[in-house]
Amino acid sequence: MDNYAELRERIGQDLDTLKKTENPKSIFEIADDYLLGDPDLKRQVVEDIIKEEADRRSIEIH
Repeated sequence: MDNYAELRERIGQDLDTLKKTENPKSIFEIADDYLLGDPDLKRQVVEDIIKEEADRRSIEIH
């Protein structure tokens, strides 16, 4: 669970950065970046965290 807390924090920071640049990315592109960096991650877990963090920040992703 600690691993996901760190992942959640990194994803949140990345989403904040994307929001500032107004450079929309798809959830799949964002997830791919994390999955390439850590092949042990599960795609569904990463996508769920991205969705949750984007919703918390009112950031639209497609």
